[in-house]
Amino acid sequence: MSINKEYQVFEGLRIATVLTFISGYLNAFTYVTQDGRFAGIQSGNIIMLSYYLAKGDMLQVARFLNPILFFVLGQFVVYLIQKRFKKDKWLWHFSSSLLMTGFIIIAVVFSPFVGPFFTMATLAFVASIQIGTFQKLRGAPYANVMMTGNVKNAAYLWFKGWREHDEVLCRRGQETIFILGSFSLGVIISTLLSSWFYEYALAYVLLPILYVNYELWREKSLA
Repeated sequence: MSINKEYQVFEGLRIATVLTFISGYLNAFTYVTQDGRFAGIQSGNIIMLSYYLAKGDMLQVARFLNPILFFVLGQFVVYLIQKRFKKDKWLWHFSSSLLMTGFIIIAVVFSPFVGPFFTMATLAFVASIQIGTFQKLRGAPYANVMMTGNVKNAAYLWFKGWREHDEVLCRRGQETIFILGSFSLGVIISTLLSSWFYEYALAYVLLPILYVNYELWREKSLA
């Protein structure tokens, strides 16, 4: 089995690891600073929403509903951007990356001074744009916000490749494990920084997202 190397930079391993790092960072940041809510892991928000709904605590239900609704809104925007730039995948991905960066900057500036509604809404929207835009790793589907599918793929692909002596499958399994490690690293660093600097820790995520923009722009300028 051969691997297809005809992919653009936004499907490369470097971008994928940076994006999963960002996801881990944002989810840990909101969990630590925004009362146990997640920017991107909506299954966690839905579990807690349902839990508080069962207990009749409607205030908590509304708090967990906030990121879910803005994540949904993000998917509407993903559709519109994709439709607008459907003939140019690079422009679609670069536009989404710029949009993510812009909203992260807004969150960095205003989050220390406004309530959690704004912060959760903004970062859930960012997470939605990210997962809706960056969907492939070297031509194969992967998830950069929620890790359940990646855990499954890492185990299945690596074991199948090992059993069938398929180096490509083994490599894809190993790449997915690398993705999981990047997500975990983002969580660890974000947890430490958020514990020290609280909402000001969000500023540090600008470094990786600016790197994504740089790599996308660099690919176009070298084309």
